[in-house]
Amino acid sequence: MSLFLEALKLSMDEALPGPTSENGDSLVKVKEEDPTWEQMCSFQESSCDTRELCRLRFRQFCYQEVTGPREALAQLQELCHQWLRPETHSKEEILELLVLEQFLTILPEELQARVQACHLESRKDVVTMLENLQKDTGDPGQQTSLKMEEEAIQALVTEERPPWSLAHRSPCGNSAQEKVTNTSPVAEEVVTKDALFNAKQETSEELQHSAEVSGIPSRDCVPQPPCCTSVHTDKTVPHLNTLKDRHPGDLWAQMHISSLEYAAGDMMRKGRKKDKARVSELLQGLAFSGDSDVEEDNKLEAYHAQKKLRLSNVPEKNWTKRDIKPNFPSWLALDSGLLNLKNEKLNPVELFELFFDDEVFNLIVNETNNYASQKNVNLEVTVQEVRCVFGILLLSGFVRRPRRGMYWEISDADQNLVRDAIRRDRFELIFSYLHFADNSHLDQKDKFTKLRPLIKQMNRNFLLYAPLEEYYYFDKTMCECFDSEQFLNGKPIRIGYKIWCGTTTQGYLVWFEPYQEESMVTVDKDLDLGLGGNLVMHFADVLLERGQYPYHLCFDSFFTSVKLVSALKKKGVRATGTIRENRTEKCPLMNVEHMRKMKKGYFDFRVEENEEVILCRWHGDGIISLCSNAVGIEPASELSCSDDEEIHQIAQPSIVKLYGECREGVSKMDQIISKYRVRVRNKKWYSVLVSYIIDVAMNNAWQLHRTCNPGTSLDLLDFRKYVAHFYLEHNANPSD
Repeated sequence: MSLFLEALKLSMDEALPGPTSENGDSLVKVKEEDPTWEQMCSFQESSCDTRELCRLRFRQFCYQEVTGPREALAQLQELCHQWLRPETHSKEEILELLVLEQFLTILPEELQARVQACHLESRKDVVTMLENLQKDTGDPGQQTSLKMEEEAIQALVTEERPPWSLAHRSPCGNSAQEKVTNTSPVAEEVVTKDALFNAKQETSEELQHSAEVSGIPSRDCVPQPPCCTSVHTDKTVPHLNTLKDRHPGDLWAQMHISSLEYAAGDMMRKGRKKDKARVSELLQGLAFSGDSDVEEDNKLEAYHAQKKLRLSNVPEKNWTKRDIKPNFPSWLALDSGLLNLKNEKLNPVELFELFFDDEVFNLIVNETNNYASQKNVNLEVTVQEVRCVFGILLLSGFVRRPRRGMYWEISDADQNLVRDAIRRDRFELIFSYLHFADNSHLDQKDKFTKLRPLIKQMNRNFLLYAPLEEYYYFDKTMCECFDSEQFLNGKPIRIGYKIWCGTTTQGYLVWFEPYQEESMVTVDKDLDLGLGGNLVMHFADVLLERGQYPYHLCFDSFFTSVKLVSALKKKGVRATGTIRENRTEKCPLMNVEHMRKMKKGYFDFRVEENEEVILCRWHGDGIISLCSNAVGIEPASELSCSDDEEIHQIAQPSIVKLYGECREGVSKMDQIISKYRVRVRNKKWYSVLVSYIIDVAMNNAWQLHRTCNPGTSLDLLDFRKYVAHFYLEHNANPSD
């Protein structure tokens, strides 16, 4: 505890410099007006001490000293300008000043004092001086650390509070000096948990007493800022750093001392009542964090021990250079569901309502009315009106207006449909109360709990009518939202909500899940596959619900690992994906740098004997590494490649060709959705996700339409128009 009392004392001394009389008592110096730092620095511009003063003022500048952020930034810029002097110093000299400052900060206290006494201003001179000193006295760091330990032991026994001085000015203008000396030593006891409480309480009382003496105005006098015995500023900050070095493993001690450097340094200035409360709060927290570093060390040791145990149980990989010999059955599945859809000859509205069926519309109606009643609004929305709202949302994808109110203002064919279908005020009212879950039964652990019933229902319908295909691609995509902090590089939409999704090779969405820190996907934790691996395993389980078919999943390097590919093989699912260098399980493939020197078309490969998993590295337009449990090198094909304006054929392994054909599934879906995306949104944060689900359902419906009508299918625009116009024409409310 004395460690922090010493830090607090020194920080207060630094914040309250003042002259000292010959007998040691602090004197009060009353100032009519304090000179600004700009005047001081300009008056002694050539002095090295002035530069140090400007540096300290820049480092210890407090935001409460100014009236706003603009003034604070301006003063910081001015103080930095006075310290570093860019008009006379080059960039290299300024950089050397900054590095030298940090270097002096990490030195032991005795070495700092010696360096500062010599007024050295270059790194070379400082290093030369320290090396000479080390030759003369041996290891100065060890001697300094021994002395610090002695000081620490002495500080644990007793701690004395320095005298304080207070100056008062009488109402008539006569200044009086009053000497206040109140030294109360801390009880001499070993620092234990109980002692932390005692010391904390005594220190808080001392701080409170000093604050009352210095900061509370009385009726008869106006208080002035207190002064104390003079302490050199250039010694205080390094000493605080020395206190941190005494306990290098004590993380909570370093954290609180760093806070005291700021808080205690300004706590007794004018208008610093918040700082006093802050220091008191910091000291109160010390009593409960005494064993935190030990607990953290124990957790870290337990984590490493557990990780070491897991690694020891994993058998060593046995890599051999040969092609893979997969033992999966051939794909012979027949999609009877798609055949039924072809026979039924469904129109675009019926295809769209395979996903937004009566159950989904009833869910929306019930939850919307329930939410409105909770807000004391008698809404009584119907399925007919919800379909009208959906018609306007679909219409906004291909008929765009700057404001959604203009759909009722401009007179044309589409706008007349909107005006005849529903009144604008009624649309705004329904749209503002649109809801999909009961607020009284929300899962607080689920970030998307307000959409969870809709997401579950849509995933069920997407899977039910999905084409039964052999190949699927799993990847991540983005739902555009500029209020989100999530970012995904390499996608057309980079800011929004990240969404995990599994699609067919043509872009039909089979399953999706919005990203959140605590994933709602449940898998076998013993597999230890990480976030990406768990998502792929869950998607494999979703596909296997339709039947135990030998599906082939493809995914990128975010998900791929040898352990994941092996786990999928045990489920009877084939898998292929690009893999990162740190996940190759020490496979002795040719390194990337060496392979770049080889001709295009060169490849290297190895097979793991126990798991029958292949790793292949191929030099094409770039270097790509892939992992698979079902496809290998043969049959190799040839690929046309241009190099130095010459076109020639290069070898392409079968694993590379298959991955290139399957990887476009999510990209095709994103391309289709982006053409006529819903543009009308409300203020609720999840409205963009609702629009995304509507667009995805339209994409899936159009995919089924093209499959069922290969020669006479509508294009995407006509398909969307058909559904939007149908909802607006056939669901018009005559009473409106």
